Order: sequence, then structure tokens, then C-alpha cells
Amino acid sequence: MTLLRVSRWLPLAGVLLLVALSLYLANPPRPVPATAPAVVFSAERALREVAVIARRPHSIGTLDHDRVRDYLVQRCRALGLRVTVQDTTVVSGFRGIVTGARVQNVVAYLPGRTPGGPGVLVVSHYDSQPHTPGAGDDGSGVATALETMRALRAGPPLAHDVRWVFTDGEEIGLMGARAYAADTARLRREVGVVLNFEGSGNEGPTLLFEVSPGNGWVVGEFAKAVPGAFGSSLFYEVYRNLPNDTDFTAFRATGLPGLNFAFNGGHSYYHSPVDTPGRLHPGTVQQQGDYMLPAVRHFASIPLVRTPAPDSTFFNPLGSWLVQYDARWDYLLTLVAGLLLAAAAVRARRQGRLRLRGWLGGALAWVGGLLLLGATAWGLTRLVAGAYLQYALFYDHTFYNVRAYHLAFVALGTAVFAAYYAGLLRWLRPDSLTGGALLVLAVLQVLVLVKAPTSGFLLGFPLLFGAAGWALRGSQPAGERVVPSQRAWAWVWVLPAVALLAPGLSILLTTAGLGTLLLGAAFFLAVLLGMLLPVLLPALRRADASGARVHWAVPGLSGLVAIGALVAAHARSTPTADLPQQTQVLYILDADERQAYWVSSLPHADAWTRQFFSAPTFRTMPTLFPGGLLPILHQTAPSLALAAPTVELVADSALPTGRRLRLLVRASRPGVVNLRLQWPRSARLVRVAGQVVPPPPADAKSPAPTGAYATLLYYAPGAAGVQLEIETAGPGAFELVAVDRSLGLPPVPGIQPLPATMIPAPGSGSFTTQVKKGFNL
Repeated sequence: MTLLRVSRWLPLAGVLLLVALSLYLANPPRPVPATAPAVVFSAERALREVAVIARRPHSIGTLDHDRVRDYLVQRCRALGLRVTVQDTTVVSGFRGIVTGARVQNVVAYLPGRTPGGPGVLVVSHYDSQPHTPGAGDDGSGVATALETMRALRAGPPLAHDVRWVFTDGEEIGLMGARAYAADTARLRREVGVVLNFEGSGNEGPTLLFEVSPGNGWVVGEFAKAVPGAFGSSLFYEVYRNLPNDTDFTAFRATGLPGLNFAFNGGHSYYHSPVDTPGRLHPGTVQQQGDYMLPAVRHFASIPLVRTPAPDSTFFNPLGSWLVQYDARWDYLLTLVAGLLLAAAAVRARRQGRLRLRGWLGGALAWVGGLLLLGATAWGLTRLVAGAYLQYALFYDHTFYNVRAYHLAFVALGTAVFAAYYAGLLRWLRPDSLTGGALLVLAVLQVLVLVKAPTSGFLLGFPLLFGAAGWALRGSQPAGERVVPSQRAWAWVWVLPAVALLAPGLSILLTTAGLGTLLLGAAFFLAVLLGMLLPVLLPALRRADASGARVHWAVPGLSGLVAIGALVAAHARSTPTADLPQQTQVLYILDADERQAYWVSSLPHADAWTRQFFSAPTFRTMPTLFPGGLLPILHQTAPSLALAAPTVELVADSALPTGRRLRLLVRASRPGVVNLRLQWPRSARLVRVAGQVVPPPPADAKSPAPTGAYATLLYYAPGAAGVQLEIETAGPGAFELVAVDRSLGLPPVPGIQPLPATMIPAPGSGSFTTQVKKGFNL
């Protein structure tokens, strides 16, 4: 009896060890010291560059932005590269808003032994969000590029040209990348492959998460250059359905083959004032360099002829072992797994272990478990959001203690799932439950191949090995004391699923935070737990003289772990100087009414912002924000003598349908970083700074404009301002609202400064001073 009890738990212990091993192997490598040979990438050397670049926030339109630009020019020239600055204006429609900006891309050129043909283009952006030093986003990518340049210059010349583009204006809509990629013909002559490096945190593994269409060649060659890279074609399938873009988007649209890399651990630090060089993980920087340097050397040494190739499936089955193959093989994988599943079901039925009705019941049981896990994820996020209002300003409520909440979710989900299946054992046989999970997996695999064909590996291999394990399982005579989990078939079933799904679940949790994507993590967890049923079910039953009874140890222990994780999260929920709380407020002056307001996107004031919102109102403000549909927290503020933006009517000509106006809009205050202009949507914006305004893109990520007002956001206007050409819909007066924006709150007497435990929240409007004025022209 003692041996039986021990054998019931050993498989679960083995699974936990494998999970721990798979997560450990996904950690970034150790950083290489600065004493390493010159031809080697050193994170220690790269971090010196990060310390300069991310010394202070350097968003577009600021003096520190110019400081970083000048440093890049000087540093690249010191490394012996030819440097130019692409100084231009670019206009783009993005998410229903026209964005314009003066951008200054820094382009560094390293000629190859046979210059002039298609070469390698390496991209990273040097601008930051307004309030963050940007060590991770994207000081790490810029510093990695500089260290890679240095290492390449220390080695033999490469065959092909290499260009590094340090793009400007990524944070405001990929503006620099759009400007550089605009000349598609030139780009296709000069570039054979694009490598983009990003960051959305301050730690964690660097992942290959996006690829160009027809990527078989580029992924295969990258796998040769960096066989130990982390990446998955699943990430791209997920990413392309999210409302996110990087500079790679602009280059992918040109048809160039390319790869996109990023890390997202430490998401609490993303776009935050605490994204500093000292908090950037050296191992993460080292891994970026371990990708960039060998990839550039490899691609710059092989023929870069663009030949169409089928899309690749690629993933890491364990650790950094990268598997890559033609995605069309996933159809064969699915067929073989399906046939094997059918054979296993037939064998189980002949042995008396399975009935069709029980099999279908087991499938429905797994769907019920999925719904329970989804409800658990939703309930946990609602509970945390309601109990800890201070998390609201963090992206997806990702406070610094989010890992504890992730552990709580996994543990609580396991407890719920295990208790649910313990109850099901009263009505359904173990083979019905395990086989039912495989049946649902087979159906889902077909859907995956239709919707995300390069991700067929994710369910395909667990299905294949699960079906094989089920087929290998023999009948168990009554009274036999050897539990199924002791047999080899259970390990064939379980281990591949753990190796594939556990790291993917960890990365998805990191991406999700406590946002809606946690429901996707619930699906991952349901699949993983469903594949663990061969070792989980024996631990949920115990046999004695009265027959089989439920053993509640697994649900109970999992529940205790969840409680402990929630207690640990609560213990770290109080902001400190090292883990500060985000807050948000801005000052806006209505120059027409000489009335000012404090405004916040939060529905309630916190301990610091109560000095601004002692008796606030929470509703829309159409006079200040025309077309704004959401309520905002606001209260009157002292009216300061701040100069308003000006609008000069440069030209006015009649059209058959209305008027064509040429306007010059300028800021009258120093330090203005952008202008927001709004007008009735019946008028049409034709040009911005001489650039033709393109039609809105037909893109699911950029929904069609709604509301009665059109909007232009123009960044880095400088003292010269910006010229617009607008066609009105009639001969009458044209109404225009202009708002300028500078960083920082105005010096209002009596306002207490931010305590050390609080920092500005991300966003271009957070902690800004704005002046609004209306014009009738």
C-alpha cells in the first residue's frame, strides 16, 4: 500500500521537475565581460552604451532626443562607419488619426567586399516615450547594434553591405521606419534581409516573434546562424491579432524578408520612468547580441537572393533547441496523429475501457474544464482590479508583483480543474476522460491549421504523442495494483506536452499581465492539464475496502499554493521607492475662456493627486476635447499666463465645393513637443508640411475613424511650426481647434512634488502642460 501511495505521486513530482527545467532553460545567458576578445559581443560593453543613451528620457521633439541623435552620429563615425541623417517629414494615418512628424533617422553604413548589392539592414529605434529613459525600449537594441558594429569592425570584412538604421519616432506610430521604407524601389535594391530588435520590458529571453511572409528561407538561414535561439511561429500568429506594431511592420510591407526580435519580461517597467540602465538585465542584452552579431555575419556572407519559400513552423521543444521545418508538414502531422487517435480509441473499446458515449462525455468534460479555467482567470483579474485600484495605470494591471498573481492563477486553476475531474471520476472512466481530452485536441488542431497554419506544432505533437501513449496503454485487469502512470505509455503521453506547453504558457502569462489575454493563458493551461490527466487522475483516486474514493490532496495543495501566492502578492502591493506607483495628471488652459483645468484619465484621485482633485467632476469635456466620448476626471485650476498657439492664414482660394486653405500653425511657448489640431470631419486634410496625406489604411489594426471631428497630431514642430492645406466642404467659416503640449506640469504655487514612491504614468499626455485655442477662419 505504501508503494502504491508513493507511485501515485512520483509522476506528478516528475512533471513539476520537468516544468522547472523547461523554464530554467529559457533563461537568458550569462553576460560576457568587457575583457572578452574584440570580435565577441559583450553585454558589459553594450551596457556602457545604454548608460549614455538612457541617461534621461529622450522622446521626439526634446533636447535629449537631439543629444542621443548626436551621440549616435559621433559614435558610429568613431567606429569607422559612414553616417548620414535622414531628416524629413512623414505623414501617416493610424487608428483613425493623422500623425505627422519631423523625423531624423541615423543611418550607419558598413560597406562589404562587394558593395552595391543587396545587403543586411538592422533596425532599432532611438526615441523613447516622454517620461522613460528607455533602457529596455529601445536603448538595449541601439546599444546592441553599436556593440555589434564594434565587434564586426574588429573582424574580417564581410561580403555584403550592412546598414544600421536607428529610427526616430517609433513611439508615435513607426514614423521613422515609414520614412525610410517609403522608397520601396531603393530599399529592395539595397536590402536583402531586415533584422529588427525591440524591447517591451527589462528582462527575460529575447524571442524571434515575428517573421515576414514566405519565410522558409530566412528562418532556415537564421537557424543556421543561431541554432540556440528562442522563437516560435505561434508568437507571430498571436502577435498579428493584437493591436501592436513595431518598426518591422513598415519593412514587412515592402515585401522584404526579415525577422523581428524582442523581450518582454519585466513588463511593469515598460514605458516607465524606472526603465533605467541599472534595471536592465545584462543577460537579456547579451542574448540580443548573441542573435544580432552571428546573424549579421551569416546573412552578410551568403547570397541574398529573394526566392519565394513556403512559411516555416519553428519552435523550441526544450530549452534553446530550435526546430524548423516547412509548415506544410503540419498537415501530415495532423493526419498521422488523427489516425493514431482513432486506432487507440478502437483498441480501448475492444478492451472494454471505452464506450462512444463515454468518449464524447469526456470531450464535453474537458470543454467544461476550459470554461471553469476561463471563469477562474476572469474572476481573478476582476478581484485584483477591484481590490488594488493602484494597478489601473500599469499596462494590463501589470504591477511589479504580477508573477505572484500568475502563480496564483496557475495554482488556483489547477485546484479547480483537479477538483472538477475528481468529481467526474464518479461517473466517467479514466479512459473516457483522457481520451475525451485528446478528441477535443484533435478538433482544435484542425481549427489551428485553418486559422494559424504555422502553429500546427503546438497541439499537433502533444496530440501525436498522446495518441501514441493511449495506443500503447494495455488493459488493466481488475485488482491490479500497478497504476497506469507507472507505465511507459503515460510518460510518452505527458512529457512532450509539458516540454512544449509549459514555456509557452510562461511567455503568454508574461505578455498577458492581468489583462484580457489571461483568458488565452487559461486555454493554454486547460490543454496542459488535459494532457496531464494520465498522471493526474491516479492521484485523484484512492482505493480501500469500500472502493474507489476521491483523494483531495492535489486540489488542496494547489489551493494552498494559490493562497500563498496571493498573500505574497499582497505583501508587495505597497509602492516603494524601488517599486513606485504610477499616477497621472495634466494641466490644460482654455485660452479662449481663460479657464484652466487639472485633468486625469483615472476615475478617482490617489493620495498625491487629491491636491488637484478635492472636488472633481467625472464626465466628458467636449469644449476641451472635441469629439471625446469618454468621461474624464477634472477640476478647475489656476489660470496661468501661458501663450496660446497661433494660426496664420497663408492662402485662401475658392473651390467649386468650398475653400482651399493653407495654414501655418505655431507654438508660442518654449518646449512644445507636439500640436493637436481638430476640425469638423466634413473638411479634408490635403497636405502636412508639404507631404500628401495618404488615405486611411485598410487594416484591422487601424479601424475607420468615428465621430464628428478629424484630428492631426504633429510632433517636433519646432519654432517654425507646421503648414497645412485643408479643403473645406463649403464657403463658410472654417473652425479649427489647436492645442499645444509641453512636458511637465506648470509651476503652480502650493503644489507638492511627487514623492519618491510615485512616478508619472506612461503616455504622451501624462504630466503635460497644454494650451488650447479655437480659430474661425
